[in-house]
Amino acid sequence: MTILKIDVDVKMDEKLLDKFIITRIAILEALGYEFKRISWMETKKGYHFWIEIREKLTDEEMCELQFLLGDDPARCRFNYLRLEAGCFRQFNVLFNKKLKNER
Repeated sequence: MTILKIDVDVKMDEKLLDKFIITRIAILEALGYEFKRISWMETKKGYHFWIEIREKLTDEEMCELQFLLGDDPARCRFNYLRLEAGCFRQFNVLFNKKLKNER
């Protein structure tokens, strides 16, 4: 199991949010991953998403997949740099709070 963390700095109405979630699931399935669950929290700028898939990924695979799922490009770049440096206990960080929504 892997939990992917996606930061999207765009506010969405409920209809667009539903489409965003549906398309993330479609991307995962098209790439051969088994979607388990998605949780999200609204932020000041947009949303943080936690997407659980069945497969266990390497850190590099996780970075790549998060990018493909629409993670903030600057965050992706920092994650890759943290991985390259090899000196961070955790490279893939979003703030931790109680989640409001789950599907």
